[in-house]
Amino acid sequence: MLFISENDVRKAVSIAEVIERVENAFLHYSRGLIQVPSRVTLRVRDENNDAIFLVANYRSMPFYGIKEASSFPTNMLKGKPTVMSNIQLYSADTGEPLALVSAVYLTALKTGAASAVATKHLAIQGNVSIAIIGTGVQARTQLEAVQHVKKLKELRVYDIDKSRAKKFAEYAENNKNSNYPIIISTSANECIENVDVIITATTSTIPVFDDEYVKRGAHINAIGSFTPDMQEIAEQTVVRADKIVTDNQEETWKVAGDLLVPLKAGKIDRTRLYGELGDIVAGKLPGREREEEITIYESVGFGALDIAVAVLAYEKSSLLGIGTEVNL
Repeated sequence: MLFISENDVRKAVSIAEVIERVENAFLHYSRGLIQVPSRVTLRVRDENNDAIFLVANYRSMPFYGIKEASSFPTNMLKGKPTVMSNIQLYSADTGEPLALVSAVYLTALKTGAASAVATKHLAIQGNVSIAIIGTGVQARTQLEAVQHVKKLKELRVYDIDKSRAKKFAEYAENNKNSNYPIIISTSANECIENVDVIITATTSTIPVFDDEYVKRGAHINAIGSFTPDMQEIAEQTVVRADKIVTDNQEETWKVAGDLLVPLKAGKIDRTRLYGELGDIVAGKLPGREREEEITIYESVGFGALDIAVAVLAYEKSSLLGIGTEVNL
């Protein structure tokens, strides 16, 4: 079995390769070529510490696997990472374990790539302005991926931690792929006003901006809401949006607070979801049809994408001689 560390992943894969694999995974899932059972969420000891297990079985490739993602906020007091993740990859032919992939950075790449695919199909055509709210680890791969599929004309950033926003702006300046201005906003509403693409990457339990500042024609990638109590998008925006798209409808109605909060309040029903991103990629549903549409991609994550990028990391590591062979 090949052990692939965080550093190995960084050496083995590029954002372009990850975007291609993620878009193909959406396509194959839509065509019924990937089996994705429901996730298992385990509440571990302390009420705020969770372990999530995501499984996928590829029928289009000889692999199946399981991802474990731990969110332990109490680790902040222990000086340890609060988020940890790994993916175990198996042969669909023999059942043998093939790889154990450290997946913190890989997950960030995957999430960024999914937003890039959504932006490609749902944002307005041409160059776009972007706002990123929340400038943690995910913000970096969101920017890297989205600027790979869209040419940016402006980047605005906002974080409640001003020093973190400044640090991210410096990172963006050193990693931008074209000559666009980078602006640190003083509020979330200022950050998103008249912007074409809005990315929310926070752990907020209340909406991070007011609906009135979302312009007609905006596209929103909402990636932070992954529990029923988390909420980044204002209920009015959810109600007003022309199309709300998700990666996996079944999982979305279990965990996406952005939709569950207005659902419980009686402001929307389950028909509010337009469909899954994979069906747009596959051509079963149209993406953006009018320039003035407001579109939302509600990202909750599901095993098809995780196993797809783990296979990529395994194949590239094997090709490049990266990783460590381990005997079980």
